[in-house]
Amino acid sequence: MAKTRILFLSEENESISFLEDVLSSVNGYETRLCAEAEKAVDAFRHFSPEITVVNLDRDFSDSLLHTLRDISPAARFLGFGIHVANLPKSRSEIFNTLLSRDALRLRFMTEVSMLKQQSDLLSQINAALKKIVGKSPQVKALYDSIFKAIRSKGATVLIQGESGVGKELVAKAIASVSNHLISVNCSAISENLFESELFGHARGAFTGAITERKGLFEAANGGVLYLDEVGDIPLAMQAKLLRALQEGEIRPVGSSETKKVKVQIVAATNHDLQKESEKGTFRKDLFYRLNVIPIYVPTLRERKEDIPELVEHFIQEFALFPDFKPEISPETMQALIRYDWPGNIRELENAIHRAIVLMNGNELTIENIFPAKENLSKVPQVAHRDWTGIHYAEFQELQKQEERDYIIAKIHENDGSIKKTAESFGMQRPALYARAARIGLDLKTLH
Repeated sequence: MAKTRILFLSEENESISFLEDVLSSVNGYETRLCAEAEKAVDAFRHFSPEITVVNLDRDFSDSLLHTLRDISPAARFLGFGIHVANLPKSRSEIFNTLLSRDALRLRFMTEVSMLKQQSDLLSQINAALKKIVGKSPQVKALYDSIFKAIRSKGATVLIQGESGVGKELVAKAIASVSNHLISVNCSAISENLFESELFGHARGAFTGAITERKGLFEAANGGVLYLDEVGDIPLAMQAKLLRALQEGEIRPVGSSETKKVKVQIVAATNHDLQKESEKGTFRKDLFYRLNVIPIYVPTLRERKEDIPELVEHFIQEFALFPDFKPEISPETMQALIRYDWPGNIRELENAIHRAIVLMNGNELTIENIFPAKENLSKVPQVAHRDWTGIHYAEFQELQKQEERDYIIAKIHENDGSIKKTAESFGMQRPALYARAARIGLDLKTLH
């Protein structure tokens, strides 16, 4: 069994000696000591600690601690010192736990046990999140939503987004903690079999029911039930689904007995369920019950900055052999970034897979990424600007003008809503106002 690695950022002193003695008396821990701030990053990288214990009476800067957190988001940080109660909020927020020197001896092992559990949990989640590729603000906002859903202890989640954006990956990340996920595509179940599929049936409930059968709710008991394309559930069945969610119990078809189930429902749809509930094509009460934790998965055109990383990810996934590394020119990459990808990540994935199969030589080109002429004609050509005589100040102003035009276009796309536009960028409204002001755009004039 692997040992829990604990790194001490401190000089050797009485407190540290005590903590090391305590840990050495318990199986399952390995420790390292680093006293010099300039060596801390290397020590952290090589040792990869699950828990870092920081002596706050020493001069370890906030920037250093933020760097360590960025290296390993799953690592937990415990700070101790004489004056921990007086730490400024900006510094105290770096730590998962703070202990005074007096409390250190009494509570250290209890806190370490809790931090170890948190680290193990985050490692599981991060392994699932690695499949959601990207570093854009939109992806970071998506990560935050996933963490909130996991911390919700079983609250119902509604994932909305266009086809091909990766809604199932989000569901799998949420279910990564329980390691028990049952999935069903609601659009693939015929209406007359819906109740039996979800709730099961008793023997003899209908013609052909020669044995008792468990439904998906019972199969997912203790875990997560992923209802893909939940917007396609027939209206008649929606009332029964609502009852199961509200009561936490199901009744198999043909049975007079109910069964208690504990299931987290994660539903997904490419429909706007709020609009459909207003039109009467989807039950309002079911929409509200599903929409406890809403998660929006952005389209690929909303996070084009992630395209180079996604392309690299798919090249590695579909590589013909381990050292296979095709070239892709900057012009081709720019063309991929300019394309709007109506099929989202699924379309990009299929395009790169096809290109690797069809490529001649060692270069991915637009022609083998988009072999059909009708698709090729939709790929915007890269514009080559003549930069001769353009000073850097002019170049910077051109950049600002492009960003101003982009923000204005997005505001129009969101029906004039600054709030929705900010959310689509993965930021709060004040941050968008501040960003616009820095590039000379007054958003108040756009209301």
